[in-house]
Amino acid sequence: MRPYETLMVLSTGLGDETAKLVGRFESIVRNEGGTVDANRDWGVRDLAYPIGKQKQGHYFLLEYQAEPKAVAELERNLRISEGVMRYTSVQQEHTGLPEPRVYREYSDRRDTPLSEMRSGGDELEASAEGLAEEPIDDISAVGDDGEGME
Repeated sequence: MRPYETLMVLSTGLGDETAKLVGRFESIVRNEGGTVDANRDWGVRDLAYPIGKQKQGHYFLLEYQAEPKAVAELERNLRISEGVMRYTSVQQEHTGLPEPRVYREYSDRRDTPLSEMRSGGDELEASAEGLAEEPIDDISAVGDDGEGME
């Protein structure tokens, strides 16, 4: 069995029917071979946007352990039940997924000069120093028309 949680937003107009409806959803999980760990009543809250001209909804979080077949049956019943405005089911442990990648920090590279990061940085500096020490005897400039400039 896998751990799941289902968040349901029920209509505020249900009144006493709300407890019966949530009890019915718990019994569906139990009938399918699952176990209900917790049923949390989050109370009436404002919705982010109106759903069917309603601006508030009664939130319930149902935490349970079941097989995927039980979740499908629960969602089927949530879909056809009157008074359920929205719902979502989430599996809690993802045992089959790979571990997330760990990205390296590059902040330490910013403090290191580029010449030290390259392999053979000393050779590059030595060759640059040798070029600067050679005397420059003949410099000739050529203009746009190809003739020498003075």
